[in-house]
Amino acid sequence: MKHKMVVAFVTFTMFGAVGVVGFTATATAAQPFGPATEHVSMTGTDSGSCVSSPCATINYAISVAPAGTTIKVAAGTYDQTVDISKPISLKGAGASSTTINGAGIDPGGTDYGVVYVGTTGGLTQIQGFTITNPYTYAYTGGEPEAVALADQNSSDSVDVVDNDIVEGSADTNAGTDFPIGIDTFLNSAQTVILDNTISGFFQGALLEDNGPATIQSNIFTNLISNSTSDPTTVYPAEGVFFLSDEAGSLTGQDAISNTFEDYSGYGVAMDAGYDNGDCSSTPCNGSITGAITSNQFALTTGTPGAAAISLSALDNGNDLTVTVNSDKGYVTSPSVGVSISATGGGDISYSESGTKIKEHAA
Repeated sequence: MKHKMVVAFVTFTMFGAVGVVGFTATATAAQPFGPATEHVSMTGTDSGSCVSSPCATINYAISVAPAGTTIKVAAGTYDQTVDISKPISLKGAGASSTTINGAGIDPGGTDYGVVYVGTTGGLTQIQGFTITNPYTYAYTGGEPEAVALADQNSSDSVDVVDNDIVEGSADTNAGTDFPIGIDTFLNSAQTVILDNTISGFFQGALLEDNGPATIQSNIFTNLISNSTSDPTTVYPAEGVFFLSDEAGSLTGQDAISNTFEDYSGYGVAMDAGYDNGDCSSTPCNGSITGAITSNQFALTTGTPGAAAISLSALDNGNDLTVTVNSDKGYVTSPSVGVSISATGGGDISYSESGTKIKEHAA
């Protein structure tokens, strides 16, 4: 599992302007698709092309869809998991109307997540769903994941837009199995995560060794801490965790205009290099360049070691280059506004402007 350790750090709460200003970025999504449109509905039948009459399952529609197809999924609750391996646009009728429910469903093999995106060969879009109740997949070490992105092609693009991504109630071990809203393990594609609400997970979004990723205008809410029993350790919830623990350097790792509210733990964490007990013989290496801009924090019931913004570089050769601009809000003590930790020869190049994150008393 990949989650932040509670380590010694230097803490800063920023109220003034220091360093570089002027960073702006806007996520792009919803690129045009071709004229082909398929349909899925609760009353459909899995036969034919799904064009003139709807099919019943999303995976069947994908299986018969040419590249570039838009698949429209009508209102209803679909007790299915989804495996996307071609460039398509998958559109629900809106998060309040169309639900993909993975309760008790294990796709088996190396597919995981209620919605899984493998290497597609183009642009893939997922929009307008509630995605909920991920299964405890053996392949991920038992960690339930709602949306799993694993596109190995750096020229591909994946957009996850306007969804409610909810841990749900099916997992009775949610406090100990480290559920994840969106996971991008070794996902090389250009990724946009835009205008989603992500709730109930331990990690809202884990961007692990990802291609360029823009996380923008999402709401991360009601996230939960997790614990282990041997040894007994409590890990604070994490909103967005950018992580580089493979050789090489990640660029364009950006968190912009997100809201982190109503939970205790981290808002945005960015780690260059990593060691959580699985890198003891050979340290996990990797560098990151990114930006944390115009985010809003309202983190409650303070947790020791947690921060609204956490920056870490571990071991020689692991560099973190980050701008932190115009982030606002508060945390509750003993959580802190900004924590910075460079250990073992790791290096952090950090500039800040206009960030005001207050530390409220518990």
